Amino acid sequence: MNLTGSDVTKDAADMILLDDDFASIVSGVEEGRKIFDNLKKTFVYLLCSNVPEIFPFLTLILFGLPLPLSNIYMLCICVGTDTYPAISLAFEEAEIDIMTRKPRKKSDHIASLKLMIHAYGIFGVFSMACGFLAYFTTL
Repeated sequence: MNLTGSDVTKDAADMILLDDDFASIVSGVEEGRKIFDNLKKTFVYLLCSNVPEIFPFLTLILFGLPLPLSNIYMLCICVGTDTYPAISLAFEEAEIDIMTRKPRKKSDHIASLKLMIHAYGIFGVFSMACGFLAYFTTL
């Protein structure tokens, strides 16, 4: 406790409550879970755009297909359109069931294998397929 605690207990504590209210612990846990979830959403969003950006260059090298966009256009798309939506995902509100979930394990990381499979394997391949479909139907 900040107001009623002594200096010795404040130095030994892992956490100090500034307002001497135990309800602050619950709101702190909720905020931490919200930040962790929003960071995971932001990582998935930023990583899933890598597959459709790299794959056209691989098809140019392997199959000789023409590039749909030049390098400078690709950089403009990356810088101009990926940054602002990713920032907005970081400030998203918490889900309704965030406090009913079990606590995460210490071994859980933000960039896990499940997240990579979602980002690269599912969302990245799907957006790449949609991009190629749009490119070849208009070509």
